[in-house]
Amino acid sequence: MKQDKEPLTPEQANALLTFARRHGRYWKKKLADLWLSGRDDREPEGPLLRQIRNGGGHSLLVGFRLPSDGS
Repeated sequence: MKQDKEPLTPEQANALLTFARRHGRYWKKKLADLWLSGRDDREPEGPLLRQIRNGGGHSLLVGFRLPSDGS
């Protein structure tokens, strides 16, 4: 039986947005690399990034889309 992934909390979504803005175009690869190496705790959003990894993992990251800024 497949278990549903938990939706992101507003704080987790904000952590991803902040991380993405800081790391630019290839932010998903950067975060995936940090998750694999266990170095995501060195980021300011580390605890929230770890929650995301534990709750949804790579599939959540792949499906996540940044909100458009209206431009």
